[in-house]
Amino acid sequence: MIRILDSGLQSGLVNNAIDRYYLGLHARGECSDRLRFYRSKPCVSIGCHQIIDREVRIDYCRDKHIDVLRRVSGGGAVYQDPQQLAWSLIVRRPGSSTIEQMLELFASALAQGLKSLGIDVHYKYPNDLETDGRKLGTLFLAHEGESLLLHGIVLLDADIQTMLEALRVPTEKLSGDGLSSARQRLITVRECLGVVRDVSGIQLTLANSLAGALRRRFNREANEFSISRVLCNALVDESAAAHRLAWNDERDFALEALWKTKGGTLRARAGINSDAGRLEWAEFGGDVHIAPGDWIERLQTALQGTDVAGMQRRATDFFHAHPADMLGFDIKDLLRLLQMLQEKLSLHRSGHLSSRQLNALMIYSPDETGTEAILNAASVMLVPYCAKPVWCEWRLRDDCPECGLCEVGEAYRIARERNMQVTTITHYEHLVATLTDMKARNVPAYIGMCCSSFFIKRHRAFHEAGMPALLMDISGANCYELKQEELAYAGQFQAQAQLDGDLLQQVIKFMPRAVEKTRL
Repeated sequence: MIRILDSGLQSGLVNNAIDRYYLGLHARGECSDRLRFYRSKPCVSIGCHQIIDREVRIDYCRDKHIDVLRRVSGGGAVYQDPQQLAWSLIVRRPGSSTIEQMLELFASALAQGLKSLGIDVHYKYPNDLETDGRKLGTLFLAHEGESLLLHGIVLLDADIQTMLEALRVPTEKLSGDGLSSARQRLITVRECLGVVRDVSGIQLTLANSLAGALRRRFNREANEFSISRVLCNALVDESAAAHRLAWNDERDFALEALWKTKGGTLRARAGINSDAGRLEWAEFGGDVHIAPGDWIERLQTALQGTDVAGMQRRATDFFHAHPADMLGFDIKDLLRLLQMLQEKLSLHRSGHLSSRQLNALMIYSPDETGTEAILNAASVMLVPYCAKPVWCEWRLRDDCPECGLCEVGEAYRIARERNMQVTTITHYEHLVATLTDMKARNVPAYIGMCCSSFFIKRHRAFHEAGMPALLMDISGANCYELKQEELAYAGQFQAQAQLDGDLLQQVIKFMPRAVEKTRL
């Protein structure tokens, strides 16, 4: 029998502490199986492996008194408030099921239950509930020993504006054309049913769905849930835990890399002794699920002090000795991150790029083509219209007169000097069409400029094109920081981003001044 409890409205920090506390008790055999429903005051919940300053607008949350907490489970960042119904299930793990199997089992069961309320919901890999391509809820899991914590939220209603302000890179899924607004990518129970009256009925539906998946029965508690024991015993500084993974510190020559996978975005940062060719330290993060929960930390320890040339072999050996359950990625993706770090070190040695410049480089290489090979083969350069001055009559035109008044003109000059095709991307659909045309013409590789948020969120366009690319991060007026990405995708962004002209000059040194290249 599984107990059903309702702890009402609490702060996000308290609700997170409750989950941690009872998962630990359950793992030690000191508490029974339980399903808890609750609401949270405004907070941002980040996954246990996420880098906080890459996911959350920390200053905004601090100014608005929005708590930031780190879950014990994996996955991405979510904004929570009293308009969302949240739940946590703590039970014994169902056999030897993988993370993927468990998420699919429970999400599919919840979707079937919500259909009985008249909401046409289905499971969306890896951990969402969707209706007509719009997210209604999400769930995450973690386990300690043989104890499983499965928790999630269902959007009864939504404060979209605060959600977008609090999250640095909003976690909505990619739309087909890239033009949908955040409001169109989310859906609520209120929108589906027209009204939210019987929350207790929704709770009963969710409980019955989970019971069916587990083939168990629930027993609803008559007494009100008490948190006094938790608050007295769970002496956890939740705020400090949230900031455990932060990359806003300035370290000497710390290289970074990111890699988008089916299971989420993986990030790596490392301190490398360039002269000795040794990996001093390494950190990995991302909005991913992986078990055991401390596997990443143990990999980092295993890599410490490794020769750069041998760090991929060390990681492979560690994985074989300590297998892990990874959702939507595998050891090859982690090795790709290490390869990127190694390639960036090689660029530093060859061209003396700073760590800041190297960290502004983003690589997409479906066939593991190396960075220098991409630069050697690149025949096209793509530049974003938002880097042209707002007063420029060529801002939304696919060309440039090279007047010398902005860095875009310099980019055009450099590209034309090397017989490269250079194109100003004027809106998202133009990017898709340009990449499709390049793919049809068998363009071997290309270079370009975009912000890292765009690269992560609109990764589908680069993936479907399937061509190796080296992209340079842009700064200045970023449409993601200004929450105007929909205007940017439509070609209506009215602020100016900034290309790093010095970085482009350094990168171009690795490209042959190939007059023999045929301009495409």
